[in-house]
Amino acid sequence: MSGVSTRIHGTMPFRVELARQLSQWRVRIVLLILVLLPVIVRLALLIGGAPTSSGSSTNQATTLVALAQASGGTFTAFVLQLTQGFLVTLIAALLYGDMIAGEASRSTLKYLLTIPVPRLRLLGVKVAVATTLLLAGLVALTVVALVVGLVSYGPGGIQVPGGPQLSLGDSLGRLGLATATGAAGLLWAAGLGTLLTVLSNSPLAAAGGVVLASILSRLLDSIPTLGDLRIILPTHYSTAFAEFLTVPTDLGPVADSVLSGLVWALVLGTVAAWWFGRKDVSG
Repeated sequence: MSGVSTRIHGTMPFRVELARQLSQWRVRIVLLILVLLPVIVRLALLIGGAPTSSGSSTNQATTLVALAQASGGTFTAFVLQLTQGFLVTLIAALLYGDMIAGEASRSTLKYLLTIPVPRLRLLGVKVAVATTLLLAGLVALTVVALVVGLVSYGPGGIQVPGGPQLSLGDSLGRLGLATATGAAGLLWAAGLGTLLTVLSNSPLAAAGGVVLASILSRLLDSIPTLGDLRIILPTHYSTAFAEFLTVPTDLGPVADSVLSGLVWALVLGTVAAWWFGRKDVSG
């Protein structure tokens, strides 16, 4: 029995926590939104029809909105442009904001800590599960958008606004890299969500804090007079993923986006781990 006790002590199986999260309606709705969004966009384009050629046709030809129905690859790029902003930030906020605050609000946090599971182990597994769910959702979004686009508009690659049409093979690689870059751009949200979820007992408050920080960061980033100070804002490189949807591709913003996200995640995650290790959960 002592061997069994030792084996249970200090562990919290990843698959168990993943199953627990997938059983929650919040997580299911989040994943369902990501899967259904390309279908909704396709229906919206079907109802709206093709862009008209009157008016500023030159401006229309240089946007992915006008080219969304040109090919399956372009449709997928258009969906990524639509979602890689407020929507994916909100989804990340919901997933990470619920990790510990959700357990506290459901009065299950004390139970989990009396299994017993070391606090850092508990937090680490929850971060890993939330990250897995977020990545799975982003990949599903891209894959479903690609399938919908190929079926609806044919097996063509990305039509670069004002440029050439890329081959389907090249487009697939670029879409994968754009998805990965978009995920890296959410590292700051993951770090802040982790910090706020251990500070708060309300998952909505934790998620709301991430969303509020995103809005504030984007507002400050739109003020040119701040100059180079804007590079420290977490959302400054939020459009770096779009570098893979055009030619030529500038990898500078992509590298800056990944580095910025890693720094934010490391700093905020470290503070979150320190705070959670000392947090009083007896109340």
